[in-house]
Amino acid sequence: MNNHVRLDGLLFSNDTHVLSVMNQILESFAIQTEVCSELGAALNTVTHRRLDAVIVDWKAAYDPTRVVRAARKSSPNTNSTIVAMVNEHSEMQAALLAGANFIIHKPTSRDHATRCMRAAYGTMLQQRRRAARCTVDIPVVATVAELGRLEARIADISVGGLALQCSRPVEINWTVALSFSLPATSHLIHITGRVVNALANVDGTGRIGISFSSVPEEEFNLLVNWLATELAKLDNAEIPVNDFLEN
Repeated sequence: MNNHVRLDGLLFSNDTHVLSVMNQILESFAIQTEVCSELGAALNTVTHRRLDAVIVDWKAAYDPTRVVRAARKSSPNTNSTIVAMVNEHSEMQAALLAGANFIIHKPTSRDHATRCMRAAYGTMLQQRRRAARCTVDIPVVATVAELGRLEARIADISVGGLALQCSRPVEINWTVALSFSLPATSHLIHITGRVVNALANVDGTGRIGISFSSVPEEEFNLLVNWLATELAKLDNAEIPVNDFLEN
């Protein structure tokens, strides 16, 4: 198999059968998935995290329309692939009207759900190519005027911004400066940016989205070329296949 791409997803359900079936399928497709059983947690995730897939169990008690609409209004997830799991025609209509891209009918069989996720996976890859945002794990020491120096990790990066996991919460509109080496290169990139979204975690850490304000031209070109190389790998990516998917 060629290059294997890791994608990120949210599964919003508390149905044990749905969770049993979908967790196996999502793992088989290498979609690293956060499971949310409560509305508040799901809304928080689709608002603040970049997701390739949002899978919503369409029950009125869950208020699923709010989750889909929140995802569509969130800048990181405006074009995320949304899969709705429905019981009847009226739910399917509501899900499609809210913005779902794919439908899985319940009760959920593994074969049907796998076929649907196989189609959705292709859409996720296409969107990832267009978004040109690469998942990374780069340790950095960032400088924030209001806080000083703090340890952080770059979680993903694009030509216009990056996501940062911080050791302390950071607020929107604060300015952040950092430098880092691109993975598998000796290229050092210096960036100054503005915080455009922020999430404070219960453990006292934070996750922020940074929009670039200043990058030296030569270093910006190095970043663009590196991203283009990483993005090209997606063109050779294949849907993961194992015994479960073959059955």
